[in-house]
Amino acid sequence: MTDHHIHIGQFNEVYYDSHSVFEAISQSAEKYGINEVHYSSTSSCRYDVELFRIEEEIEYAQKFQSSILKVKPYFWAVPNYFEERIKFDRAIEKINYCGIKIHPFAHKWNLENTVHRIALEEIFSYSEKYQKSILIHTGGSDSCLPNRFESFFKNFPNAPIILAHCTPLKNTVEMLRKYPQIKADISFVESENIVKMISAGLKEKLLFGTDFPVTHYAAEKSLSLARQYESDCKILQMLK
Repeated sequence: MTDHHIHIGQFNEVYYDSHSVFEAISQSAEKYGINEVHYSSTSSCRYDVELFRIEEEIEYAQKFQSSILKVKPYFWAVPNYFEERIKFDRAIEKINYCGIKIHPFAHKWNLENTVHRIALEEIFSYSEKYQKSILIHTGGSDSCLPNRFESFFKNFPNAPIILAHCTPLKNTVEMLRKYPQIKADISFVESENIVKMISAGLKEKLLFGTDFPVTHYAAEKSLSLARQYESDCKILQMLK
């Protein structure tokens, strides 16, 4: 079982060290059958983010070794990288990334901006060619609607897409039904909405994801990291 939505790095005023995060996950891994996590760095959301700093963070995280847990990073695509003319293909091939993360609100992706549009074309084309998933944040604003990038879903029908958080539900269900290449993770999704999607015949399109340790932050850090992750895992039973 893979947890498709894990984070490391700076989140507001808290820094979540990768090895502490992975160690906490490892304590529940065997119990819940989790043998792999896909993660990205929330340090990417800093306004002054520099790619080489994120690469250092990922390279350190990849040194984590566990006999029961594999850790695989997402390349968090930031418009600034493309505006600074950083070569996307070189950046993503420097480290063995398992996919690409897009956060439409945090990074103000603008489909009317030529540089942003070309960047997204490059991202979706790369995803389709190499079968690297694109994890797209949904929810929180109109810029994060699940159909925000629908023109790219149409133009790149073999690019594997994961809609994170399934928000809003109606729009997510529409995309899941309309496009075979789209799945969704259940991180921060209310149980009643998971039930609704399963009842709608979409269970096979739902992926396990927790958004840990953002869950820890949201709970005002009332539990240890290990206890928080174990609590997050309980939602897994809904997919079995």
